[in-house]
Amino acid sequence: MRKLSRRDFLKLGWRIFGGSVGAALLPKSAQAQTNGRKLPNIIVLVCDAMTAHNLSLYGYSRKTTPNLEALAEKAFVYHNHYANGNFTVPGTSSLLTGLRPWTHRAINGPGKVRQELSRHNIFHFLGDDYFKLAFTQNYWAAYLLNQFSSDIDALLPSSEFSMVSSGAVSQKFEKDERVANQALVRMLYYSNSLLLSFIHGLYYQIKINTIPSEEYPAGLPRANFYDNVFTIKDLFDGVADRILELDKRGFSFFSYFHVYPPHNPYRPHKDFIGMFDNDSYMPISKKEHVLSIGANQASLDNERDKYDSYLANIDMEIGRLVARLREQGTLEHTYFIITADHGEMFERGTNGHFTGLLYEPVIRIPLLIFVPGNQERRDFRASTNNIDLMPTILNLAGVEIPASIEGDLLPGLGGVEDFNRSIITMEAKESAAFRPFTKAT
Repeated sequence: MRKLSRRDFLKLGWRIFGGSVGAALLPKSAQAQTNGRKLPNIIVLVCDAMTAHNLSLYGYSRKTTPNLEALAEKAFVYHNHYANGNFTVPGTSSLLTGLRPWTHRAINGPGKVRQELSRHNIFHFLGDDYFKLAFTQNYWAAYLLNQFSSDIDALLPSSEFSMVSSGAVSQKFEKDERVANQALVRMLYYSNSLLLSFIHGLYYQIKINTIPSEEYPAGLPRANFYDNVFTIKDLFDGVADRILELDKRGFSFFSYFHVYPPHNPYRPHKDFIGMFDNDSYMPISKKEHVLSIGANQASLDNERDKYDSYLANIDMEIGRLVARLREQGTLEHTYFIITADHGEMFERGTNGHFTGLLYEPVIRIPLLIFVPGNQERRDFRASTNNIDLMPTILNLAGVEIPASIEGDLLPGLGGVEDFNRSIITMEAKESAAFRPFTKAT
């Protein structure tokens, strides 16, 4: 039997004992090595489908993000930050690997990176000096994390904060989550089995209808796992609890939280419903694109109103989350990064992001970074890209940056502003992942 490493002990404490009990049962040698806190903690919070285009932080006329605006006064704010795709798979893959879509090849859904790149991820390169925790509510992002699971110390189930108990496929096939979920998706929705899909939908609707939801008149928020319903407050409280539990143990950690809101369906708390209905906002009229899905302007305006209300709800919870971390002293030794995997659009005849189009609303995303000890706002307006996060994080952790990484260090955090830099984003979901591209934007 091989000798247990410090990392093995930390994983054992988290997975078997949990909470502060697990930390107390760690060997004294392991605890002693971690209490020095020589390395900063690093947290990445990804809000799915959050477009910079609709954030008042970046000049949107509706007051969708008053909390982010207040928080920005002590943050690094990146104004022209771009995703490497217009939906979850390429956007998340590029963030986690530091590679462009045509390199990692996770371009369609549910995609996976090239087999030989399965260890080319942020969790692996951070090494054993960090305890690494990951969580996502998005099943396409979960497939990606599952590929990197050997490098993740604690991979939380996507149903971690769900109000419906463990009927999730991911709970039944923990080691084959990607295959099991894809099999279910194909059986129910791609096999033209109307009966199976109807029965499946009815079953979960009955389960969900038993949950009190007076606070959510439009329905409880849900993710694209079939039984994953939650409240926004419980979700962000859960994220805060996990972070504070890690911080309490005293060892350096990297945590990646990929939450589903504000991805559709847009279901805000009752206090935010209708807050922008019938206001003075008038979007610029734009001609329908030939590649659009053909949505009329009235429906686009209606969806935008709901999305903006949902954004305001998420903004409030982010404000609460950051306030709690500051109150507990966690941010004194932690880099906290807020970003998205891609954006969302309500123009040119297109609603959402599952499109062949690459206009600003679907690829320009927020990026705020809270730096330990920083007490002033710093704005960066040169173009940056989400492949820049990985080399920047490695640099913050004092880890050598592999030559294979295609991103640059973010300005202010080791890099400099380059106003002549070209930003390249790609959409190729209808092309085969591991063959020459036949159709792409």
